[in-house]
Amino acid sequence: MAKLLTKVCLLTFCALYSLMVFAGNRKYSISFSSNWESFNAFSKTDSGFSDFGKNSTKICSCQILALQTSYRRQRNFALFAEITKRRNMSSDLHVTRKVLDKEKRYMRAMFYDKVEVINTFSEATDCRSLFKKLKTDHKQLYMYDILDADIRR
Repeated sequence: MAKLLTKVCLLTFCALYSLMVFAGNRKYSISFSSNWESFNAFSKTDSGFSDFGKNSTKICSCQILALQTSYRRQRNFALFAEITKRRNMSSDLHVTRKVLDKEKRYMRAMFYDKVEVINTFSEATDCRSLFKKLKTDHKQLYMYDILDADIRR
């Protein structure tokens, strides 16, 4: 009986702790400061790709997000979606944008009150390389996730 009670208490503690962390409680959440204007220095490359990674077999779309809960506003989180080149560029870009939109809806429904897009990038490269390129210019950038658009549709 004591072992069962200990397991239930431990499970309850873990569940409550994770709820506090994801709810954005000031005591447990991480504070990130940023420079919003610095991302405007990048040109949006959705309509055309730059020369960076032309011979790559991957296409990466990225959205820089501002995430807000009732307690905290966190900025400069990068959400990536990566797909292997198959057809033409526009259809692959459409698939990556669709995956990003689904993930943002999920984030808004489950974790955040508001999800705002600061900027959007697309490159003919893998997402890790794109993140490294963006991170060298903007030290306050944080990676949220890299989504595999080949699997998630």
